[in-house]
Amino acid sequence: MSVDSPTGERRLSADFILLATGSKPHRPADIDFADTWIHDSDEILTINDLPTSLTILGGGVIGCEYACMFAALGVKVTLVDARSEILPFLDAEIVTRLKAAMNKLGIQMLQGQRWTTVVRSPTGVVTTLSDGSTLENQQLLFAAGRSGCVSELGLETVGLVADARGCIPVDAEYRTRVPNIFAAGDVIGFPALASVSMEQGRVAMCHAFGFGYKTAVAATMPYGIYTIPEVSSFGETEESCQQKKIDYVVGRGLFENNARGKITGDLEGITKLIVDASSRKLIGVHVIGERATELVHIGQTAIHMAATVDVFIDMVFNYPTLAESYKYAAYHCLVALATKQ
Repeated sequence: MSVDSPTGERRLSADFILLATGSKPHRPADIDFADTWIHDSDEILTINDLPTSLTILGGGVIGCEYACMFAALGVKVTLVDARSEILPFLDAEIVTRLKAAMNKLGIQMLQGQRWTTVVRSPTGVVTTLSDGSTLENQQLLFAAGRSGCVSELGLETVGLVADARGCIPVDAEYRTRVPNIFAAGDVIGFPALASVSMEQGRVAMCHAFGFGYKTAVAATMPYGIYTIPEVSSFGETEESCQQKKIDYVVGRGLFENNARGKITGDLEGITKLIVDASSRKLIGVHVIGERATELVHIGQTAIHMAATVDVFIDMVFNYPTLAESYKYAAYHCLVALATKQ
């Protein structure tokens, strides 16, 4: 293997190679990213001054996170997404609550709209939408998709080929078609989460060196979305239960009824539990509010242990804590279960 370095070319050899080069923002050819007022999701971190107003194209995780950050800093933000709903993999109730919070931040959302052209004007950046309307803000952020960083790897020299979005195909052990070359992380595509990427790298090296303690990445992973407020999710949603015809009940622990929530002023947060009605087992947990990405792991652990909702009834939580919302969500579940009997 040849590597370019500041001191010149270096030749390296190894029994195994792990490709973990990550991803870069997708850049459509008909958008002029050389323009100082048009950004991708990496380059926007280098700006020196805040825009007065910002169009964001893409209502995925990255687009929503940036929309919240810039809106919280006082920027007028318009978020444009081609889909009818943002973040469709989340529980619909959580999405509704997040959208309400984003509206309170002043974010204007245009959904079910595709962009057709992006053109610089003397006063800003003009975006033409699929319905023929135009939208002008001072600057624009394109945040719809990423591609694997493979263009400079020379994959062809070892017989590897990436797909059109720069993703390298791998098997269940994260081996490429060349047995001693593995790949992990964004460069292999979905789900492209830092947490999962690290697990993939660990599993790949366990297979490479014959370690038996970790042979697969967990089939279900938590989602952590750093919007304002945070959102985190693990397991079944109400919608997935309906699709799978799972008989379920829901329990909610509202932060407005939680002492720590009142102390911190987070009165809109919620811990939502989804419980299988026949077994009483916890099968989904969804949190929106302060520390959501931390709180979700309590429910995640219970699901991994196949615990029933009663575990939260039996537990004693520190007081005051947001974690205590699990107990009141569990009580809510017990009421719902009782009505089914």
